[in-house]
Amino acid sequence: MRTAILLSAIAFATPAAFANDIPRFEVDPSWPQTLPNNWIMGQAAGVAVDAQDHVWVIQRPKSLTNDEKAATLDPPTSKCCAPAPPVMEFDQGGKLVQAWGGPGSGYDWPQNEHGVSIDHKGFVWIGGNGEKDGQYLKFTREGKFVLQIGKQGDQTNSNDLARLGKPADAEVDPETNEVYIADGYFNHRVIVFDADSGAYKRHWGRTATSRRTKSSLPTIRPHRNSATRFIASRSRGMASSTSATAPTTASRCSARTAAS
Repeated sequence: MRTAILLSAIAFATPAAFANDIPRFEVDPSWPQTLPNNWIMGQAAGVAVDAQDHVWVIQRPKSLTNDEKAATLDPPTSKCCAPAPPVMEFDQGGKLVQAWGGPGSGYDWPQNEHGVSIDHKGFVWIGGNGEKDGQYLKFTREGKFVLQIGKQGDQTNSNDLARLGKPADAEVDPETNEVYIADGYFNHRVIVFDADSGAYKRHWGRTATSRRTKSSLPTIRPHRNSATRFIASRSRGMASSTSATAPTTASRCSARTAAS
């Protein structure tokens, strides 16, 4: 009887005891600070924090309406505004440090920007989930192109190692220097490459011939103290963990570097 009473007391006491430990978030209306150059942001498609506690945002300039980018029309119909570059770095106070990105030489800029992450060496990784997007890009923090994995073109399937399929997110493992890509909004797999050369390592998930339930992989996150990777599926409302060394067999995926 005493045990039953004690358990009952704990059950009723636990919610109250931990109620004050639940984090409470409030919107900071002053963050970010006013952008320079008459810039305005489009749809925010990803956010990341680097080792300096700077906040990186990837946004979609092409999502702005004519009314929102009226200052850039010919002729202008308003003094406001102009699209900001897609990759933006802010300090903790919300002041813009730098902004860059967009089409350039040697790489395929995404049709529809999606996902940004900063690796342990300070490189910036970005992707896209447009209709033709099948690539992931690596830049220096100043915006210099370093590496492209995959390519744009018609979507194929999760067996294709020459390209990705609307990749959603990427994270680099600092211990192995491997980049894990959640691939994605068309394909349904996690695929791993060498973060320097772009050489294919392995992949797992749903292939074109498997009978596994179809699901998208919008995000992937490493566990800081183990080889476990956490994967979330937006369309199925679920999250799961998997070993970083899940096996598969296949050949190399195409990669393009700044020197090639």
